[in-house]
Amino acid sequence: MGKILFISLWKKYLMAEKEVGIAKLTLRWTTAILSALWAGVHMVLTHAILPNSTATMIYDTFFGFTSALAIIAAVLIIQGIKYSYPLITAFYAIDLALLSETRLGPALFVGKKLPFNYYVDISLALDAILIVLSLVLILVDKRS
Repeated sequence: MGKILFISLWKKYLMAEKEVGIAKLTLRWTTAILSALWAGVHMVLTHAILPNSTATMIYDTFFGFTSALAIIAAVLIIQGIKYSYPLITAFYAIDLALLSETRLGPALFVGKKLPFNYYVDISLALDAILIVLSLVLILVDKRS
């Protein structure tokens, strides 16, 4: 079953490559895969426990919602919907700002700075990479 799915996706990739170009298609798929990875990291955080039960509920909902938005962003990128690229860039820029703000100052509903851990490190790196890749997508699509 998995082999048939892989072959089907590979054929669609090769057909799309003829229309779009291998470089642009590879850029789109790389960005989409990283966006899905970002969603996976944040999906794990939906079970984070914070000192305040209200904060836990709010942050869990926020992480679930942003994970869903990242999956939608990945689908929009794969489909090549150009007008969504600036929105996707803004989404990751806002997330980077929120992530930085909660580490440099007191986090909303918690009242203190949140610690750095490997989820934060991964999220910071993915946010920065996804901002750059989505900006590159905007520039590449403006030229074509």
